[in-house]
Amino acid sequence: MMNRKTARAALRAMELELARSMKGLRIKGHPKPCYMSYLLRVREGYSVWGRYGSVFYSCPMDASTLHADLRVGSYRTDQTVDGRIGDEKESPAWHGWADGPEDLDPFILRYCFWRLTQSRHREALQDYYDKKAIALEERLIAEAPSLRKMNSKSRECSVGKLRGNLAEASDFVRRMSALFLKYPRIDDPYVQFKEILQTRLVVNSEGTRSIAQERFLQVKLYGGMLAPDGVRQISEQFFYVRNFDELPSEEELTEVIDFINRDLRELIAAEPMEPYAGPALFGGMAAGVLFHEAIGHRLEGERLLSRTEGRTFARKTGERVLPKGIDLFDDPSLARFNGQSLYGHYTMDDEGTPSERVHLIEDGVLRQFLTSRNGIPGQTGSNGHGRAAHERETMARMGNLIVSARNPLAPSELEERWMAEVERREQSFGLLVTEADSGETATSGDAYDFQAFQINPTAVYLVDRASGKRRRVRDVSFVGTPLAAIQGIMALGDDPVVDNSYCSAESGTLPVGTISPSALLRDIEVQRSTGKRRHAATLPLPPRH
Repeated sequence: MMNRKTARAALRAMELELARSMKGLRIKGHPKPCYMSYLLRVREGYSVWGRYGSVFYSCPMDASTLHADLRVGSYRTDQTVDGRIGDEKESPAWHGWADGPEDLDPFILRYCFWRLTQSRHREALQDYYDKKAIALEERLIAEAPSLRKMNSKSRECSVGKLRGNLAEASDFVRRMSALFLKYPRIDDPYVQFKEILQTRLVVNSEGTRSIAQERFLQVKLYGGMLAPDGVRQISEQFFYVRNFDELPSEEELTEVIDFINRDLRELIAAEPMEPYAGPALFGGMAAGVLFHEAIGHRLEGERLLSRTEGRTFARKTGERVLPKGIDLFDDPSLARFNGQSLYGHYTMDDEGTPSERVHLIEDGVLRQFLTSRNGIPGQTGSNGHGRAAHERETMARMGNLIVSARNPLAPSELEERWMAEVERREQSFGLLVTEADSGETATSGDAYDFQAFQINPTAVYLVDRASGKRRRVRDVSFVGTPLAAIQGIMALGDDPVVDNSYCSAESGTLPVGTISPSALLRDIEVQRSTGKRRHAATLPLPPRH
């Protein structure tokens, strides 16, 4: 179990081994290390999931992982290429030393970092000479130093302990999952509960030494139901919070299970969506997914360094990229919004840099990018967004993405403008998207230099222009090009909502938060999503007794 004494002893062991490596890793005739950092992540926790009153899987999630960032040459020119985007596709030898010990004995930690550093040093030297060979064939992006120098930082947070335990979580999952027995038509329902307490220790050759800790709680309820045409419909509800007092009560979760049943029955009764292009009103969570996928990833700094990236906004600093009146921030230092905790909150990033509020887009004009310590053109240092998951290289990633309007509209005004646009387009209905749970985006400039994003909505309605009547549709996905979508935003609402979730990219899957109001889009293209057509079970659910 991690406590302040253990954390400080581990930090000291890391400092000693890093200093020894910086001094001793000298091979005559080869470039020496110019910078080194160590990151230790210690994770404590447990996960339980089950269905119909029984636990199917439960396990502790205790583990430690190690990362070493070793640069050879100089801050100006080290061994890294393309902002290290794409490095995760390899399986380098050092991955074998990225799993740390359960016992955080100082000597064992030094041993593990020693072995990891040896492997990373050999790789760095090889990459250094490979980079020289690449530079003979291709013109690399070298408008900024490979690595930005930073002032040393020292910060220690309080170190807590797990609040729950595996036995309590198992009892909770049994009680909640048994409630699905009330709805035998729902197939394969389950309930999952997780608590993760992560402690991160960072030291580097510039003198930084930091300890940070974050707690993550997750409750998931899931169910499916087969539509008449054989396409399986899914309804799931997630609760991502940072504190136990924010978890929904068992009475509230009982209502959520009732909602899942109603939602699934609506879905199987709904008609599949036909292709559509026209005005659409996105609710706050759906709008947040849109901003995250269409523009958020394109403002991550390393994408300006890679030869394989489309670099959508590389030369657009100071230019309008969103309609006037829209601001876009990213603020991992923000812990709560309207009383709700944010999943993307942290005090320091994985390089030991304090988190900062970054004003990305001001009144529709692009001002800056999210940055780690990798040097990108036009910005002078890290703004505390360097993040990575296990065995991935650090790059700038979103924390808490915040969308705001300078002149927001009330819901009634937004709907009025929406219907006016539908009428102007001489369409009989408009599209309403109230929920979306995921999306993906392609930022690569490979092949045909085509960039696109996709959103997977969970609640979509056709709204009749004349009567205002809603009709639900299913099997929907949105596709589009990012600039066309975001520049077609007509207005934003005054109803910001929080969407806590996880985001996957080149540096791994990380917790994030998004705060966005409703958004009215002039044009969105909808396609029917495809799914396997399945046969219903030959027999119904077995009797309980």
